[in-house]
Amino acid sequence: MGFTSTPIKAPKQRHGLLRSRILLSCLIFAGLVLLYFQTSLLSRYSFKLRTSSPRLSQSQWDSLDAGLRRCAELQAPPERYSFPLSSERTNPRWTSKSGQKKPVLLQNVTLFDGDVFLSQNVDVLFDKGVIRTISPAGSGASGLEHEDIDIQELDGAFVTPGLIDMHSHHLVDTWPTYSATGDVNEIHPATGPVTPFVRALDSIKPYDQAATIIASGGVTSSLILPGSANIMGGEGVMVKNILRRGDYGEENVDELLLEHGVPQASRRRYMKMACGENPRRVHGHTRMGNAWIFRQHMARAKELRERQDAWCASAAAARKSGDYAAISALLAAGPDGKPGGLPEDLELDSTVAMLRGKIGVNIHCYEPEDLEVMIRHSKEFGFRIQAFHHSLSAWKVPELIKSSEEYGHAGYLSMGFRNVNLL
Repeated sequence: MGFTSTPIKAPKQRHGLLRSRILLSCLIFAGLVLLYFQTSLLSRYSFKLRTSSPRLSQSQWDSLDAGLRRCAELQAPPERYSFPLSSERTNPRWTSKSGQKKPVLLQNVTLFDGDVFLSQNVDVLFDKGVIRTISPAGSGASGLEHEDIDIQELDGAFVTPGLIDMHSHHLVDTWPTYSATGDVNEIHPATGPVTPFVRALDSIKPYDQAATIIASGGVTSSLILPGSANIMGGEGVMVKNILRRGDYGEENVDELLLEHGVPQASRRRYMKMACGENPRRVHGHTRMGNAWIFRQHMARAKELRERQDAWCASAAAARKSGDYAAISALLAAGPDGKPGGLPEDLELDSTVAMLRGKIGVNIHCYEPEDLEVMIRHSKEFGFRIQAFHHSLSAWKVPELIKSSEEYGHAGYLSMGFRNVNLL
């Protein structure tokens, strides 16, 4: 007996279940795709809202930009001065009101140029406070008509450059001396032996007759310094020893300055310091104590400089990226209540400038061990010694002084009021 083979059909419900599963998978996939695009669009929309909405006030932007401008000033390299000077240079001290009205010719002079006497007599032409030409006497090399020149026939008289005194206290003290006008040293319990923040400029008397007396001896320019009582005595300033009234006939200090007419930011700066017996005698500390006080002050200044540089770098990066949160943090007051923004301290301003190479350091120092201590300090904190003054025992350690030149340090010694270039 045989069997007939008959195909078996799957139940309809199995086909329906499969279709349902496929449909559900498609719906889930479509939902995920839709969710992805919705999230992406929402994210972009939110980002646009966040970036387009102002998070800083105008005053905050102004404060940030002011801080960045100050950063540029602080971090600008020290002024560099070309030598020899250009023949096209001008003298910023000259003005049409108080200066010479026409060129001056010193005719037939014996010239000492600061190094040697020239072998033949010469004519020297000045115009608007600048030496324009030096030519053989009688050559007429100036090219100007006689009526256009103030000619002074000197018949072989000696002419020399003016002398420069790199250590003086006239103008901050007067001649004759009065107690009411003696402003050479800042000595007070409130300030102590470290006073880099005071300036000789603020004590100058533009009527001091000592300037005229000093000029009569051939000293035409002087570096006016605070006294030597303090480890750091304050900033000095260069003057011309001529009591000339300004354009309006008024006595004023700026008219005396060698760099009168030069923008303030471009003027040279000088720091007066002292070591050894002077601050020891005045303030009662040993040399060890003075060294500690000085190093403590320099460490504070170095730390401030580092904080300034860090703030400047962060502020520039935040400004470029538009990071509102970072900018707000940079401008916010600190937990100690100090104002935000670029960290500055008026007490340390001159010392930080010294560390940045913008102030030449002039040190009143007698003994070899004191010279060595100051050179050691300069290497530790990285400041430049421009000159040692009154260094009566410097002859004992010339190689020590020369070695500091490797670090851009001491270049000159001042023996009393004579300036000797040992390097």
